[in-house]
Amino acid sequence: MTGSVLTGSELHPAGSPASISDITFKDENPEGNDCPKCEDFTHGSAESYALGVPVSVITLTDEDCQVNEYLKYEDLTHVHAVDITFKDDESQGTDRPKYEDLMQAPVEVTIPTSLISEDVARQALLEYARKKCYYSTGPAQQMLLQDLQPFSTFRYRLDTFTEIRICKWVSDPYYGEEVDGPDNGPPPNPWDLQANPPNLFQKAEYYIPLPHTSSVEICSQCGGLGRNICISCFGTGRSRCMYCGGAGWSGNQRCFSCGGMGRQWCMGCSGSGYQRCITCSAKGRLLKYIQLTVKWKNHNFEFIADHKSDFPTKRFKKVTGDIIFSDEQQMVSPIVNSPEPSINEASENVISKHRSEFALSKILRQRHSIEWLPLTKVNFTWNGAEYYYFVYGKENKAYATKYPIKCCCTII
Repeated sequence: MTGSVLTGSELHPAGSPASISDITFKDENPEGNDCPKCEDFTHGSAESYALGVPVSVITLTDEDCQVNEYLKYEDLTHVHAVDITFKDDESQGTDRPKYEDLMQAPVEVTIPTSLISEDVARQALLEYARKKCYYSTGPAQQMLLQDLQPFSTFRYRLDTFTEIRICKWVSDPYYGEEVDGPDNGPPPNPWDLQANPPNLFQKAEYYIPLPHTSSVEICSQCGGLGRNICISCFGTGRSRCMYCGGAGWSGNQRCFSCGGMGRQWCMGCSGSGYQRCITCSAKGRLLKYIQLTVKWKNHNFEFIADHKSDFPTKRFKKVTGDIIFSDEQQMVSPIVNSPEPSINEASENVISKHRSEFALSKILRQRHSIEWLPLTKVNFTWNGAEYYYFVYGKENKAYATKYPIKCCCTII
């Protein structure tokens, strides 16, 4: 087969594929909100989306910052705002490349052949029958091969690795450690804090306190006492005897558990009437600060072109092919001259879709590939009847829609 033309900055030779997981498209679009700049707030505009610059949004609710209890985020910047939107131009280091600039010069690729030998075709069906408990291996051994009809197809994959940063108020028990509060300076831009993913194209999370946002406050659950009234005995230290139900007698005898008192020491507080405050770990004070959460996610897309046969496409998910094109960059180029026109359309659509859907995130890396998938239809006869099956993937797996005969298995 003659060579075809693809678009991309880098071509990996066939047989040396990039590491790409065999999964379907899962759009784990993070709907969370990013953090605002602490020292300056400006409202985002349509222009920021057009430039491909991530726009960060944070919403402060009563649950996150209660009146007279939490240090307000707006108090740190002298801005009275609840819903804050800003355009984070400088935090990204470099702007995303413009979509129209992604097109690059085409490169040539070589398409492998899908022709298999008769021995390979027969062995594939024989192994297929052996793995089925009720299939006889007779047809696979005795069949007469008529012809081999190659069908090959192509699989396109795109991975978009993104980063999103989220701010929220949290509180921990205060053990007397040093407090990094607003007196040490204004809080930095959350995007200025360095955080590197452990591995590219793998999901991960990282947590860090936002500098200069900490404060120490009295625990609202216990009022600074470090303890709360026991909910089992309501502070009395005694509860109703569980053996006599508070009667003091069991039948005609005095209850041996409570000595006839009908009440016993409360097991919830050991008779003290108080329980340890869980919120502050009995310390009475809380360290409250803004926690920065950095989330890395990999968004996968997979498309298999039409192979013009009745072979179930989903079965390609368990096999591999030959990588005929692969490219990895911050933003990959849409493919324009693949051997299959539908690959061009799928590549153009999904790259554009990922770019718009992840506008609130920072795209760290993208990679995509085209994989050639071999598929052969094998026509054969057995006992005068015509049948066929498919051999697919580099693993030469077989699949038969109608196997000639089945046998009976008896397990002893």
